[in-house]
Amino acid sequence: MDAIFSVQDRQKTFEDILSITRQYSKIVSLVQVGSGANGYHDDRSDLDFVIAMDSNDSMLEVMEYMHKKISEKYELLFFIQQETSHLQCYVLSNLLEIDLGFGAYEHAAAWKPAFKVLYDNSGTVEEKMKQSLVGMDDRIFGNKQKKDIDTACQSVWLRLMHAAVAIHRGEYFRVIGELEYVRKLYIDLLGDRYRLESDRNREIDRLPENEKAAIRSTFVTGESSSELWEKLLNLTDLVYKELEGHSIPVTKELLHEYFKGLM
Repeated sequence: MDAIFSVQDRQKTFEDILSITRQYSKIVSLVQVGSGANGYHDDRSDLDFVIAMDSNDSMLEVMEYMHKKISEKYELLFFIQQETSHLQCYVLSNLLEIDLGFGAYEHAAAWKPAFKVLYDNSGTVEEKMKQSLVGMDDRIFGNKQKKDIDTACQSVWLRLMHAAVAIHRGEYFRVIGELEYVRKLYIDLLGDRYRLESDRNREIDRLPENEKAAIRSTFVTGESSSELWEKLLNLTDLVYKELEGHSIPVTKELLHEYFKGLM
């Protein structure tokens, strides 16, 4: 193997996974998910698969089989198995990541919109995957949005107050911590609205340019009091606008009065 995987290495590993799963009778279907299902983002995209088994009773056996075969085939830098969530993650010595999800074919469902059924001995998996996409965004983002709005309404005003006090006291790193907390909540709210994954800003680069510019307006690049106040005020306006129509214990107007007493 090369030190860092190439496109050819990734394709060879893809073919190996396909061959390994085909050889085991308890594996009914292999589905590629993630960026590879529609064409990889770039040369560094990883491999993501869902393995559909004959039944959930075979879960541990199939997971052990995959670990054994991949370990025999490749030198591993990292491996973790999460039995409760039915996931395995491998990082090969060339830094190629392979993520495997496991489930019974009878309960096949898409985790994300992009998927490609590579083979299916049951003839049912693709239709089940398609059906599971109906209303998927509402199921995934709807509940998360409610939770994120509730969290933001309960905490952003207090964090903004703490940031203002920290500016007044000259506690630069405290200011940064409070602003980062609020910015993360704001980005989560944007992700919910645009149906984008916001964990570690995973899909936030896909936001419209005006929304990305708004986020940039809250980034701190210096330590002067004037800049810190500017970023705090920008973030306050943005997050309160995003929460319009929701009940927040402290209004933006009252918060601005609080700020004035510290400027």
